[in-house]
Amino acid sequence: MRRFGRSAAFVTALALAAVSAAACSSSGSTSSGGGDGSGSFKDVLHDIHAVTQTSDYIEYGATAQVTKLTGTTKPAASGPFSHMQGIGADQLFQYWSLLPPLTGFDSTAVTSAITVGNPPNAVGILYGGFDPAAIGAKLAAWGYKKQDRGGGTTAWISNDDHKIDMTKLDPVTGVGPGMTGWLNVIWVSRTSIAYGGATSDLAAALPAQSKPLSGDNVVSSLADCLGSPLGAMVLTDPKTIGNSAATGVAFGVTATSASDAREEICVAASAAAGAQTIATAFTKAVTTGTDLVQNNPWSKELTDPRTDVLGGSAHVVRLSATSADQQSGLVFRLVEDDDFGTLLGWPFQSTGRPLPSDTSSGQSSD
Repeated sequence: MRRFGRSAAFVTALALAAVSAAACSSSGSTSSGGGDGSGSFKDVLHDIHAVTQTSDYIEYGATAQVTKLTGTTKPAASGPFSHMQGIGADQLFQYWSLLPPLTGFDSTAVTSAITVGNPPNAVGILYGGFDPAAIGAKLAAWGYKKQDRGGGTTAWISNDDHKIDMTKLDPVTGVGPGMTGWLNVIWVSRTSIAYGGATSDLAAALPAQSKPLSGDNVVSSLADCLGSPLGAMVLTDPKTIGNSAATGVAFGVTATSASDAREEICVAASAAAGAQTIATAFTKAVTTGTDLVQNNPWSKELTDPRTDVLGGSAHVVRLSATSADQQSGLVFRLVEDDDFGTLLGWPFQSTGRPLPSDTSSGQSSD
């Protein structure tokens, strides 16, 4: 994922940025980010249907807030919040300079972004203010076919059903309609843009239908625990969590400036007594334990550990610390490396969870 290891495609995008940025600035068809629509973590959870596909993995980014803190929509080479850029829309962010002139919308200029589910069924949603007519003109020119979804939403389809047409991809940049399956289907309205590999995936996730993610007890309790994060990842798949002591784990960063940034982990324990056990283990790990993946004492990565047993029906405990190197987003590296268990007092293990940034999200149509 781009926060701790940029892909080759991302490096190519950086190399071609000057040319692409010029094209983008003259197109006049990118979204007007920072619109008046909803965009907070709890708000976007209210918009998405609570099914296993969507609740197993959730990644959220408060894009406009992160942009304000970094001072740029372009990838920042350094700074305390550079690792927070693109969270919630990782795949789009990797092509931040190449895709906007072709799609008519810019993921770096939105209010917030969220990705739910694992590949190949992952669905991404951008929130902000958009011009459906301008975006539609760009997508039509790029070869997408139009379909009215009703309710002010228009679907644009390149391929469907997770198919990939490699012949449409530029051999140098890897850019083309549908990309590697994850941009096959795009739903456009004035306040949101949803995208994924298949119409069936988007239809399962949107709209919220009978029960939203905000109505799921574990997800909602973890969201309440995080509050208003700049970025968040939520895990509820038992195989991903890797320990029966928890029914869900959420990771986030909260900050209004570099001086008050905190790395947060919220755990929904399987039993009430387990919450305190996890709190005690966290404090011990940060002060005297070892990060087995990085082969470092945790105290060199995290400082000022704090715990708060919130309880409730989901038995939630909030754990927080400050990043020792002043780089916000260390908790997300823990998810990527399957490196969080020892902080919670669990035996180390690597679960190999597939990530939404994986590009092999579809099947070839060749």
